[in-house]
Amino acid sequence: MPKVRLKSASALIVSLALCLFLVACNSPIEVEAPDATAESSATAVSEPVSTAEPDPAPAFALATLDGQEVSLSDYKGEWVILNFWATWCPPCVSEMPYLQTLSDRGLNVLGVNMAETAEEVKLFTAQHGIKFPILMDPDVNTVLDYQARQLPRTVIIAPDGTIALRIAGPIEGEQLDPWLDENGVQ
Repeated sequence: MPKVRLKSASALIVSLALCLFLVACNSPIEVEAPDATAESSATAVSEPVSTAEPDPAPAFALATLDGQEVSLSDYKGEWVILNFWATWCPPCVSEMPYLQTLSDRGLNVLGVNMAETAEEVKLFTAQHGIKFPILMDPDVNTVLDYQARQLPRTVIIAPDGTIALRIAGPIEGEQLDPWLDENGVQ
């Protein structure tokens, strides 16, 4: 009998967590620039949440849709745009063309899918013409490490391995391009 209660409790917790992600999926954009000043163009989107020293980006190693392992250390010394998303999240879907444009410009864009099957994600990427690497996070450990409490969530990692910018909500070129230009992200 205790095993049945444990399974029911686990299912309830997972259901509640999924509901929280769904509700948060439609939240407005929130930009956090740990090392931004008041003059930063990131303030054109929103005021920085913190001016503390930048946090180091948590290390990760995740499988791509093709089964290859990708880790953050593969991009040491380079800018990385890390986007947490899911196919069931409308704002995530709406920002995919812009993320593909950034990838086409030569930027390192990595999509981290939250707990969906590879088949679902492969179908989605084929239908939407997504060619940048999609990493699978089936147990959501990386999502939790990056504190992606809502989707979509974008984290820009600087060449020194610190988090340069956090964006909660969908991103668009008019919002992010000025920050990228100002910070020399190429």
